[in-house]
Formats: sequence, C-alpha cells, structure tokens
Amino acid sequence: MKLIFGISAFFLVTVIYLFNTAPSIQTSNELIQHSNPLKGAQTILANINQQTLDFTELDTPYSKDTLDTEIAGLIRTDENGNLIVDTEFKAFMDYFLSSVGQVTPEQALQRLRLHFYHGLTQQAADQAMDVLKNYLAFKEASFEALAQPIDTQRSQIDADYRYDTLAQGLQTLYDLRRTHLGGDVAQALFVEDEAYAQYTLSNMKADLDENLSMQERQQLKDIARAQLPENMREIIDRQEQHAKAMQAYSNLLANEPSTQEVRDFAFQHFDSEQAQAVVSQYQAQRQLKNKYQTFSQDIARISNQGLDPVSEQEAIRDMAKQYFTDEEYSMVQAWQLAQQTQ
Repeated sequence: MKLIFGISAFFLVTVIYLFNTAPSIQTSNELIQHSNPLKGAQTILANINQQTLDFTELDTPYSKDTLDTEIAGLIRTDENGNLIVDTEFKAFMDYFLSSVGQVTPEQALQRLRLHFYHGLTQQAADQAMDVLKNYLAFKEASFEALAQPIDTQRSQIDADYRYDTLAQGLQTLYDLRRTHLGGDVAQALFVEDEAYAQYTLSNMKADLDENLSMQERQQLKDIARAQLPENMREIIDRQEQHAKAMQAYSNLLANEPSTQEVRDFAFQHFDSEQAQAVVSQYQAQRQLKNKYQTFSQDIARISNQGLDPVSEQEAIRDMAKQYFTDEEYSMVQAWQLAQQTQ
C-alpha cells in the first residue's frame, strides 16, 4: 500500500486519528517519528546528485505498488525552457515519494533524478532538483511541526476546539511551505490543497455559528464552494451526488427489493460500469442468502440427528463445503454470529 506523503492529507488524517483515540492528552511525536521514512532525505538527495546518471534504470520496474499504473503528474517546460512548477509537478514527485516503504528513499530520489534529466533540459532538470530539495525540507519540517499535544477527550465534545486545532495546523503548513519553497512555488504546488483547506474551514465555521439559520449557513457554504477552482467544484459535486445515491441505495436495500428494482435504480443513478457492478453484487448477495437459507435448514436436520457435539460440527462443516467457497463461508459465519448476538 502506498504511504501518503501529501502533508495536508497527513495532517488531516493525524488530527482525526488523535481525536478518536483513548488517551486524554496525546502527543504525535511518536507517530511522526515512525511515519517519516524520508527523514534526512535532503542529505540523501545531495549524495545522489553526485552520482553518474544511468538512464538504463528507467527500464526496470520501480516498486510493487506502482506496477500496472501510469506515472501521475507531468514534468514539462515552458517556451523559455524553464520548469513548469504546478500541481502536476507536485503529483509527479509524490507518485515516486509515496512508494517509500516499498522502495528505499535512495531509490525513490534516484528515480526522480533520472526522470528529470532524461525528460527535461539540463536547465529545467536543475530547477526540478532544486524544487525537490526544498520540497523535502518542507516535508520534514511539517512532520516535526505536527508534534503537538492533542486533548482527545475535549475534541470529542468541543467542536470549537476541533476547528481551532485544524485551523492552527493548516496555518502552520501554509507558513512552512512559504518558508521552505518561497511564495510563488508554494502557491503553484499547493493551490488546490490550500483552496480545499479554506473551503473546509469555511464550512466548519458556518456550522459552528449558532446565530445563523440553515439558509444562511448554506449561503456561506455556497460562497466558499464558488471560490474553489472549477475542477475541485466538479469533484465535490460528484462526491456529493455519489453520497446521495449511495444513501438512497441503502434505503432501497432496507425494503428487500427485487433484482429488477435494483437494476432500475442503479442505471438511473450511476454510470453503466458502476451500475452493472451494483447489480452483479446484489445478485451475488441474494444467491448467497438463498444458499444460506437452505444451508440453515440442513443444519436443523443435522441437529435433530442426535449426534455428539464434535460429530455435529464436523457434519456441518462438511455440509458447508458443498454450498460455499471459503470466502462465502466466512460471510455465513459472520451472519450466524450476528444472529446469535441478537
């Protein structure tokens, strides 16, 4: 599994994790220490930069978690031969850095260096290496900056505390980006991260203001959404539409619909590929439940044969093999356990 190296994403996940763990006061020092495999990466990059370029390495597989995937992002130059620094370049760096754990930091940084000097002019490749160096410095500083105590019990009952903690953390990240990358580069690399961060904070603030009506809250949220880049608004719209569709589907399932009803719903609310997957999954679940009902009747007959407990369990297991695959039987056992606890 790829590790997440987008610092904003790491911070949000860390805050959520700390807000939902048992201890009352907890520091993320230990978490950060174990979660930063790129610690000291600037020194590694400096050493790598002294090595001879061997482009034949680009013909070898990179990491297990990138097999059969396309490289995310882009590296390219403008009409003057200068590196284009934008979210695509950040995605390109993160594609390789996020595989650290599957590969060593040395391997990740060496692969980036080879791509830079193979795909760009000397001038642009040098610029890319400089941005990468500063990006690594920002990451390390960011991990360290997140080592702050969190009152998890308070966070569970105090929404204002959650908001203030998140706002403070995001502001810290904002400042560190500009300290290590400079204002222009930080804005170019993190424009989407920071736009979404502001959108999130605006929504949280609107929800926390008890003096606002529901209509006023929604108006503020609409304003915040309008300030997002168009592509991000489209993503959020699709996510919300999908969430509504899934909730409606969950409501439909509660009424034990027919396969045709599920098919009609799926092709109305999802694209054709997703709809077919929904229908196929529902059909498989119904078939499994039908087999389970017959299996349950067989269990009842076995129980009435007066077998000793060991023989009875062996007979049930043998019968299960006739009905289910190992994966299906795991689900069946979960259903049986749920019935026993009702």
